[in-house]
Amino acid sequence: MASDLGANSQEPLVVKTFDEKAMTYAAGYTGESATAHSFRIRRDRAYEMSADKRGGNILDVGCGPGLTIDHFVNRGFQFYGVDISQKMIRQCQAAFASVPAAHFSVGRIEAMEFPGAMFDVVLSLGVVEYIEDDAAAVREMARVTKPGGSIIVSLPNRVSPYRVWDRTIYQGARRVVRALAGRGPLGPDVHRREYGERDYCALLGSHGLRVREVVYYNFKILPFPFDRLLPGVAVSLSRAAERFARGWLRWIGTGLLVRADKA
Repeated sequence: MASDLGANSQEPLVVKTFDEKAMTYAAGYTGESATAHSFRIRRDRAYEMSADKRGGNILDVGCGPGLTIDHFVNRGFQFYGVDISQKMIRQCQAAFASVPAAHFSVGRIEAMEFPGAMFDVVLSLGVVEYIEDDAAAVREMARVTKPGGSIIVSLPNRVSPYRVWDRTIYQGARRVVRALAGRGPLGPDVHRREYGERDYCALLGSHGLRVREVVYYNFKILPFPFDRLLPGVAVSLSRAAERFARGWLRWIGTGLLVRADKA
């Protein structure tokens, strides 16, 4: 599966990037950095959105080192983790070898080797921004979800002020500084796409999924790189702004989670 690149031209770079992060990725959820807060609040919002589900089968697409497994196994689920990184999956298989309810395999969200209507919940956190065929991913998630089951997907929010600053001001300034210094362009890096709520919800609807809830998260007030230079201030401000997750100021959040149910 992982060798079938399909239309995703950056897939080898994505695999390489996450293979290299396999041993350290879990540490990104700890501490008081802005990144750790972002990871934790995304995960916790997903837990909240799936709180009405208990037991059955859950699929975590892009499971990484298995950071959600304890939560869902404790709620009675059979846990299936899939990741494009073989090193991530090997780490999971070693760490959770003694957990009978844990199952792991290498795979791609656009073409999963599971039978149809197998899962009560399909979870995808930090995945779709790296792929190029959103329709294929949604079609596959819908295919493997049971009638009455739920899909929960995280998306980078393209209208977030933090993201607008990063892609227009900061990245532009970075290129200018490198040019003035006589340095060449940056080497290849993984591209992360950004999304709008309306377009992605329409895509879900076109595959027979009914959007039930949309929640925003990670309200970064300090722009990059100041959020890295002042992590305590950045995290405090973000925590204070989390009350806007479902309100009219939700668009400030750098990410959103969408839950869609299958009829």
